Amino acid sequence: MSLEEIIVDCLEKVSAKDILVYDTKERSPFYDEMILASVDSNRQASSVIAYIEDECAKNGFDVRSIEGRESAWVLIDCHSVIVSIFTKEEREHFAIEKIYMDVPVKKVN
Repeated sequence: MSLEEIIVDCLEKVSAKDILVYDTKERSPFYDEMILASVDSNRQASSVIAYIEDECAKNGFDVRSIEGRESAWVLIDCHSVIVSIFTKEEREHFAIEKIYMDVPVKKVN
């Protein structure tokens, strides 16, 4: 499994919603994919974080850093993949999708 597939699988298994995978290879020199997902609560976000950390480690991938563990927007840096996990309200407030309007979407769930 690729890193992107592992992360999306983790998000799906904890019932994250509105999962989008953007192909940012042509847009960013720092990462290849940006994954956005919504969760219902900080508790669900904590479950996603733990699951992503465990599954990445099991499959030989490194989680570089995690920002905002206890907030409504968590950013997980997995080197070539960046994951943003939002509560619904926070995602609507920041409207990150508008920034990535011209970036190809690889997966919508």
